[in-house]
Amino acid sequence: MRKNPSEGQPFPVDLIEQRATFRGHLKIDELHLRHGLFNGGMSEQMSREVVWRRDAVVVLPYDPKRDEVVLIEQFRASALFNGDRAWMVEFVAGLIEDGETPEAVGVRELMEESGLEPLGALRHVTTTYSTPGFASERFHLYYAPVDATKAGGIHGLVHEHEDIRVFSLPFAEAYALWQRGGAPNTPVSIGILWLALHREKLQQEWGEPDGLPHR
Repeated sequence: MRKNPSEGQPFPVDLIEQRATFRGHLKIDELHLRHGLFNGGMSEQMSREVVWRRDAVVVLPYDPKRDEVVLIEQFRASALFNGDRAWMVEFVAGLIEDGETPEAVGVRELMEESGLEPLGALRHVTTTYSTPGFASERFHLYYAPVDATKAGGIHGLVHEHEDIRVFSLPFAEAYALWQRGGAPNTPVSIGILWLALHREKLQQEWGEPDGLPHR
């Protein structure tokens, strides 16, 4: 956090205390603060717990020639906690480590989790908070053109306990899967809707003379 939490904010923030309450796979801090109010003045002192986590990169692998989306499926304990299907259909994703660019992370994770290499430069779609009510994590969503005929098999890093099934679906089937609740997570929701708006343009770009997408 910035030394001056009010910097860049539309209203003043008075950070009274920040205390580390948990340090493990996740890091949780308890903040005691006051903040400016829309009608003027300052709020009463309040306590808020924040989960601190590195930013993540999510990659939407799409084959514009075949109009196919590459998806992965893996175990998620959080869904198990809620009694939902614990094998979640997602896009490729990974955390940004110190000194890494989001694009480099996207290329690395695409290879590790799907065995695919992008056929052109990754294109930034959006950056958004995963759960702003309590977590600092943002995810940077990128589109990557791929050859979906090479998508398949089981991938992931054993030492990270990854067991990832890779498969591809025609866009219409991927959209229908999402629409009926078969991929209940924010990155897929945003990515599928973005693709619904832009896939015709991506297909047109793919047909340009050099066979690669253009920005």
